[in-house]
Amino acid sequence: MAAVVPIEIARNCNRCGRNFLATEPLRVCPECHTPKASPKPDITLSFREKQVVALVQQGKLNKQIAFALCLTEGTVKEYMNRILRKTGTSNRTALAVWACRQEAERAQQP
Repeated sequence: MAAVVPIEIARNCNRCGRNFLATEPLRVCPECHTPKASPKPDITLSFREKQVVALVQQGKLNKQIAFALCLTEGTVKEYMNRILRKTGTSNRTALAVWACRQEAERAQQP
């Protein structure tokens, strides 16, 4: 029985348009397939947003945050939505982890 040799097929990259040879059903060339390091976005939170994040890190609920900061629960929800959007996190736990990492990075800087 003969060994099966993969056939190289000429393909057109969906991202850059270059032609490349592929043995697998790839849609992008190897250059476009490798992830590029993206610059870290500068995320600046307002003073109040930082207060909300600090309370989220402590595991407080929206109702508790609202009471501590003399806000309504609706306002806290708006702050949370804005903070989650700015930080690129999807939930409170991910936000707390993000905040811990930010603190650790600041502590390492001279």
